[in-house]
Amino acid sequence: MKALYLTFGLCWGLALLGYALGVRPETPAYLVLGGAYMWTPGLVALLFARREGLFLPLSFRPNRFWLFAWLFPVALTLLSLPLSLPFAPWKGLAWTLPEGLPRPPEAALWALVLLQGLFAGATVNLLAALGEELFWRGYLWERLREWGFWPASLEIGLYWGLWHAPLILLFGHNYPDHRLLGVGMMVLFALALTPALLYAREKGGSLWAPALLHGTLNAVAGLSLLAVERTHDLLVGVVGLPGLFLLALFNLWLRRRV
Repeated sequence: MKALYLTFGLCWGLALLGYALGVRPETPAYLVLGGAYMWTPGLVALLFARREGLFLPLSFRPNRFWLFAWLFPVALTLLSLPLSLPFAPWKGLAWTLPEGLPRPPEAALWALVLLQGLFAGATVNLLAALGEELFWRGYLWERLREWGFWPASLEIGLYWGLWHAPLILLFGHNYPDHRLLGVGMMVLFALALTPALLYAREKGGSLWAPALLHGTLNAVAGLSLLAVERTHDLLVGVVGLPGLFLLALFNLWLRRRV
């Protein structure tokens, strides 16, 4: 599939170029690299969809499944916290505040941070995630739709997970201390998350719905790593074992509906 090969070639080349030029996660240029990396698949999707006459739904008519897409990442993040505790001690969020600032109640701090995450997920993160969703749950889903929901989910999830490989190996994305194993975990996570994104795309009637889910998850998932001691990249948080377990339960429920 030419569009898939082009997406991998451009994105992996972009990551290698950024690394060679000295871009690192702690530098401002990494945000630019990340934005370009996320939107390259979207531009490829728009190009090939136009060539092949594929329709990528971008109507902005929210329904109740958009609310699911918005709140699902919050539930996933919060539920991953108690599942992380067997592997890591609790820290809370107050420690993240600069020294000298008054310490608000922990519950108030959580409410504030989650509201900020929901706002970011529906604004700037939404626009960033749309670049990915145009390709993975847009163009590629339209090409694989005839396979059926679950076989297509496996195919899309596999490619989507591998697409992250350079970001993990070169920059430590999500798994800074276990980069090689992190690639495998990212593939498993992408496989587990893709059905929820496809479900939001189909029921929401637009690619904005999975972009909302994706963007909000990017905004709030880090809380599951801030609130507990990060003892092991693969055993704590949404992108670790707890998140995989929760997504597996969700997919068992979804299997009865789709």
